[in-house]
Amino acid sequence: MLKQWDVYLRQQGRPQYIGEVSERHEALARCAALSRYGVSDEEIAAGEGGSPDRVIYPDDEFSVSLVT
Repeated sequence: MLKQWDVYLRQQGRPQYIGEVSERHEALARCAALSRYGVSDEEIAAGEGGSPDRVIYPDDEFSVSLVT
């Protein structure tokens, strides 16, 4: 059964909500978050990356939290 997970990016020591993913387990939710919101060094160099406040950069800390 799929569960909803909120994705948070840690900025300036505080979590900032950036979106939501649906997965069965936390580990899969983290993978889904990187797949949906993550950008690689190559994408950054090419000028691709989407909205800066809704992107997980390679060195960023992020977390997922089960929506209750």
